[in-house]
Amino acid sequence: MLDRILVFISLVALIVFCGVVVGFVAEPDLVIVTALILALASHDFWISVFRKQEPSKLDTDSKIEALPTGVSGKPVAGSATKKETKSRRKPASKK
Repeated sequence: MLDRILVFISLVALIVFCGVVVGFVAEPDLVIVTALILALASHDFWISVFRKQEPSKLDTDSKIEALPTGVSGKPVAGSATKKETKSRRKPASKK
């Protein structure tokens, strides 16, 4: 319930801010862009507050989602199996 209140407060704050900007500047292009921004924000508000919340189901059957990743998106060192580790090694160069 608190998340809905915070979303509502932030939407009202955005509407007030855009109203002040449009009120002082009053350019037709700015009014159009602001109206589009407010329409998108209102749509997001409507979806996040009134849409029935379903728990997300992650498909962890794929290999890429099963591997833990670091900040860079690369697999964490030591997370690959031995078979995958062997296939990643470069072939030995012949001298």
